[in-house]
Amino acid sequence: MDDEDDIVEVRLVDEFDDLEAELDHDPDEIRMDSSEIREEASEIAIKAIHDGLEFGGSLPTVRRMAIVLIIAGSLLGFWFGVLSIAADPSDILGENSQLIDADQTISGLVVTEILDDENGGNAPEGVEIRLLDGSDELIDRQFTDQDGRFQFSDQPTEVRVIEIQSEGNITERRVLIPGEISQLTITLRAGDGIHEVDLRLASNLEDNIRLGTVVAFFTVFSSALGFGAAMETLRGNSYRRAQWLSGLALFSRGGVFIGPGLILSGMALNRLAKKQFSDQIEPEE
Repeated sequence: MDDEDDIVEVRLVDEFDDLEAELDHDPDEIRMDSSEIREEASEIAIKAIHDGLEFGGSLPTVRRMAIVLIIAGSLLGFWFGVLSIAADPSDILGENSQLIDADQTISGLVVTEILDDENGGNAPEGVEIRLLDGSDELIDRQFTDQDGRFQFSDQPTEVRVIEIQSEGNITERRVLIPGEISQLTITLRAGDGIHEVDLRLASNLEDNIRLGTVVAFFTVFSSALGFGAAMETLRGNSYRRAQWLSGLALFSRGGVFIGPGLILSGMALNRLAKKQFSDQIEPEE
């Protein structure tokens, strides 16, 4: 068979054409009505526009509400994170800083050691108490009263050393910061030598500030993931990505539980609208 015999000519004719004349002219010609083709093309175009509106401009109400809730919760977390970063430690201390700078009182009690024969445990009177600074320079001295008590008033919050020297007993030294200990009790023990105890409290303020700053930056980062989750919900491409980003945004802790509650509500709405995400639509057979 020749190549020319294999060629089939296809022509589009309008419904107003003279069909019989066309058939008589060439019997091997296949005719298709152009009106049918236009109708099928219109149906395909309308379906494409409808699908585009569903995932684009005409966003479903459930997903729109989910976006609003996720953004609101993330904004709360972002706001709290920025406030934590910008916080001044002096503002956190507040009125306590005035109390720290005020003069303090060092008061204490001196007792003797209880021995095996149940002697001792008394509060001796007239024992000399020496108050030294951090360089062991003498600041003041007092003697215990009849109840074995002593007191040094109007002391700044600087290093102070309480030293007790008595005949036949170990020299007792206590290193402290006035105001950190409300009542000091010192036991006199028989023997020689020096017994020193450092009663200064370790300050964790710098560590706490550093930890708070790290948490604040993590809060801001988590809230940024929430904005990403909202954008993913808007696009409607990946349901799993939107839910994972929303879950990580819960660490933003906006308003303690208010922000995470809003984000959780948005995740619940996304769960209801799961079939509206393109990766969750089952392909038609």
